[in-house]
Amino acid sequence: MDPITNQTMDGTALAGGAIAAALLEALFVKGALSLDESRAVLQAAMGSLAPIIRTAQGASAVRIIGDLQRGKFSAS
Repeated sequence: MDPITNQTMDGTALAGGAIAAALLEALFVKGALSLDESRAVLQAAMGSLAPIIRTAQGASAVRIIGDLQRGKFSAS
């Protein structure tokens, strides 16, 4: 097995985020999750980042989740 590199970790994070976003959208489109439930998932994800919010990676993740809340999963 190859040693874990920063590139591997970044790729893993990107793949996980892309899969989670696609799954959330699919569940919303199919009606399995309401808009409020979808937004609650995003809010919970944002809350889980609290311990690392002051790092560059944590701040970036919070911005990305916020973009989803203001975009595809906007309350208005």
